Amino acid sequence: MAEKLKANCIDHISIAVKDLKKAEEDFKRAFGWEVDGRYSDHDEKINVAYFMIGQTALEIMEDIDGTGEVARFIAEHGEGIMVLSLKVDSTAESLELLKRNGADLVDRKSRFAKELNRHFAFLHPRQCHGVLTEIIDGKY
Repeated sequence: MAEKLKANCIDHISIAVKDLKKAEEDFKRAFGWEVDGRYSDHDEKINVAYFMIGQTALEIMEDIDGTGEVARFIAEHGEGIMVLSLKVDSTAESLELLKRNGADLVDRKSRFAKELNRHFAFLHPRQCHGVLTEIIDGKY
């Protein structure tokens, strides 16, 4: 029997978009929300804006130069939800549990997002029926 992963909440949902500014305006117009923050992650080749909905962030992200994972995702699937992220207490410990469970992982060790001061790792979309699922620790 598989060990149970303790996920605290949905940390964030990431939506891949072609035009970040247009997407920001579309969300503002539809929901009346203001952007809570923005950041760029040059290692991942993304620009991100996010809206906080309770304790969960809704991220909209665009590819910086057309060569990153977001650009590949959009080319294959079009714009849409790309990542479902689960908040855990420790990415390293959670990753070890997932390995013991035989999960299909993209990352065998955690990555570090210096812009957010957080560790994270991905499960392969094959594992979660087409959804790129992330585990992440720390505070958004």
